[in-house]
Amino acid sequence: MDTVLDRIWTVDRFLAWDDGQDGKHEFDGQAVIPMTGGSLAHQRIVVDLMVTLMRLLEGSAFEPVQEMRVRCADAVRYPDVTVCDAGQDQTTRTLTDAVAIFEVLSSDTEATDRTVKPSDYAMLPSLRSYVLLDQTKIAATLFQRDGAGGVWAETTHTEGVLALPGLGIEIALAEIYRRVRF
Repeated sequence: MDTVLDRIWTVDRFLAWDDGQDGKHEFDGQAVIPMTGGSLAHQRIVVDLMVTLMRLLEGSAFEPVQEMRVRCADAVRYPDVTVCDAGQDQTTRTLTDAVAIFEVLSSDTEATDRTVKPSDYAMLPSLRSYVLLDQTKIAATLFQRDGAGGVWAETTHTEGVLALPGLGIEIALAEIYRRVRF
């Protein structure tokens, strides 16, 4: 259920408010949206993705982080996994330099993940890949672009690897889904 706001909020006002909350919340520029927990399949996909990304990005200029707040112009999101600059200050609470963002789809979030979030994430000049991972079957939708402000090219993958622009790595779908039973 969305939180009703008593006046128009800015992203800065939301971030100050969110820092004092126990749970996680997203802000779509107009409403505060409480975040809920995911299924066991969701958690397995996120953990296996994190392990794979940590291995593939070790020693590079990038690092994966889980459920970290990302500011996208007038919205604040909590992607399941974000790849960002490895040189971040350890006290950083809000990312603005994501290179890749991954969301695991659920029946509650799929519509927003497919329609609203691509526009929000497009506001990040650094973002090259936005990946939607299905949890009911092996399937990934990869939105990619070559540069800031570029048009998203969308491809769907049900086997093989995802080549991620800007990171110079390929992720095997079998690694992401290795512990999920269909």
